[in-house]
Amino acid sequence: MVIRPKGHWLELRLDELWQYRDLIMLFVRRDFVAAYKQTILGPLWHLIQPLFTALTFTFIFGNVAGLSTDGLPKFLFYMAGTVAWGYFAKCVTSTSETFVANA
Repeated sequence: MVIRPKGHWLELRLDELWQYRDLIMLFVRRDFVAAYKQTILGPLWHLIQPLFTALTFTFIFGNVAGLSTDGLPKFLFYMAGTVAWGYFAKCVTSTSETFVANA
């Protein structure tokens, strides 16, 4: 007996996602509640952390070290870099955690 796929492996089945939307929402809610159950700030931490990091970078690199941002506002310059790096780092970390959790 040979098991064959229904279609191409890159085929996106949005109808299946819609069919299982309740299960997906249950998983999202479970992970969200588990992530913020023991925290004081909760999801507000996602806003506070990059702001404080950008403020720290603005003070250290902009004021103390005197690095140029080529005319851009210093806070905006460092905030853009902080958000981009934070997103990249979270994606890589989450990917590796997925493999460890489901091994």
